[in-house]
Amino acid sequence: MSVFPASYILGPVTIAVGDGSLISGRVHVEYGRIHAVLPSAGPSDYCLPEGTVLAPGLLDLHTNGAEERLFNRDQGTAVSVASRVYASNGATGFVATIMTAPWESMLHAAAEVAEAANELEENGELSGARCLGLHFEGPFLNQRARGIHRPDWLLDITDERLQAILEATKGALVMVTIAPELPGAFAAARFFSQRGVVCSAGHTTARYNEGLLALEAGFRTVTHAFNAMPPLDHRDPSLLLAFIQAPHTTVQVICDGYHVSPPLIDMLYRLIGERLILSTDNMPPAGSGYHLRGGVMRAEDGTIAGSALNPAQAVRNLMDFTKMPFAKAVLHATLAPARLLGLERDLGQIAPGLRADFSLWNPRYEVIATIVGGKPVYGSSVLQPNLYASPERIA
Repeated sequence: MSVFPASYILGPVTIAVGDGSLISGRVHVEYGRIHAVLPSAGPSDYCLPEGTVLAPGLLDLHTNGAEERLFNRDQGTAVSVASRVYASNGATGFVATIMTAPWESMLHAAAEVAEAANELEENGELSGARCLGLHFEGPFLNQRARGIHRPDWLLDITDERLQAILEATKGALVMVTIAPELPGAFAAARFFSQRGVVCSAGHTTARYNEGLLALEAGFRTVTHAFNAMPPLDHRDPSLLLAFIQAPHTTVQVICDGYHVSPPLIDMLYRLIGERLILSTDNMPPAGSGYHLRGGVMRAEDGTIAGSALNPAQAVRNLMDFTKMPFAKAVLHATLAPARLLGLERDLGQIAPGLRADFSLWNPRYEVIATIVGGKPVYGSSVLQPNLYASPERIA
């Protein structure tokens, strides 16, 4: 299937719409977008294996690279590798994280990643998941909650540095993690919010009252809930409680069962529902001192450096930890992250007018194929031409 038609009908199939609902039907794709969702009865051009579930493509807002490539170190090469690897896990979009590093190195890596992501799309060479933009995790983090981020690389917030980040990312910046208790953090949140960039609270020692002030300043989400922040103490809770209570916010969580225990994942879902976002904080074993130990990636001194999670496994884990059905679990890796980035009119659901970005799952909820912009980028053999369709439609 080297050449795929610009217009085709797929199905009939069970469809997890992305809003928590499950329907049966066919999907009509036209030039990379969903033209219509049709009833099950009727002609189709491509059939799917029995028991297949069609869902929106997964979106990961926090990843540090893939295989043995880091966005900080391998930059442009890491983008193409991540594009392929993420597609194999049902993801059609990811946000590349630039971690704390020497300042000039961060800016250089950001510029290279942004350029590589643009080139893949502009040259028509995209054969996997899209890079949706960049996330700066640092250098504006609290020394006392820095995790693996080196203390000598953490910096004060200045107007010049905020502007430098914008210029280096060439319009591709979509999220910045900042500790809201730092001097200048509220001004930074306003600066980024006015330019359409999501400000996320993370690597922070902030407590509840500081969290309330952060919300007023424009912080909209939390980076890896429960991690690199104070606990939800019953007398002096962390800022996380403020974000749980505020209905206009989201909370990102690493759903691997190690960073946060399964019962707490279940509790968090029960508290905030559709505002829960699954992100991986995936850290590849990139020959840079990180090793898989105890189910997570760790630095040489044992400090947790990220996860070994992929987006599809995060969805399965959420199903297991909360006992929710697939159609509801997949929302937290599709529509929820799309909403945070303001992309819900383009991504995150299966509905007319949206991009034809799909993940296909077997009855065990394993990814068997991924479609980006209407074209298969993983598992194309799963889509079998309908022998009864008119030949010109699948030529």
